[in-house]
Amino acid sequence: MYMTDSSLRGETAESGVRTRRAAAGNAAHGFAVGAAALFMAGFLLLVVFGAQGYRAAAGGQRSNAERRAHLSHIAAAVKSLDAAGAVDIFDGPQGQGLEVRDGYGYSFKIYLYDGELVEEYSAEGQQPEPREAQSLGRSGKFEIVRDGDLLNISTDAGELRLTLRCAEA
Repeated sequence: MYMTDSSLRGETAESGVRTRRAAAGNAAHGFAVGAAALFMAGFLLLVVFGAQGYRAAAGGQRSNAERRAHLSHIAAAVKSLDAAGAVDIFDGPQGQGLEVRDGYGYSFKIYLYDGELVEEYSAEGQQPEPREAQSLGRSGKFEIVRDGDLLNISTDAGELRLTLRCAEA
């Protein structure tokens, strides 16, 4: 019989195989743990970047909706109360204002005040009271041009063009 390193250390061939199998098992186990950790790190990065992308997309939609909300509100107010003599332009506290009468002695007044587009509901012909007004949104511009039955309204958010039915009567 010849002498090997394992026989010199008192190991048998069987114990050397077990040692190699254990080492191979430990390597396979380490590889599995490493692969699982890599997968979890990739999944975590995917969740983080996905959440940031969603936040950016939702924020863009929200800011776009907020920016255009006051134009939609003005269009709805004018169209819902559009009757002969119901829509008028007046001099507001800081430029032009739009008055839309409801036919019952009251009116909606929309005008610019302190960098905000505001609306108030008060008696027809009454001077605007900015303390009583509700904010429709921030805007540095509110311009109104009426040409017959066409009403053009410009704000920071864009332009609104309406055809008035009240001019038909």
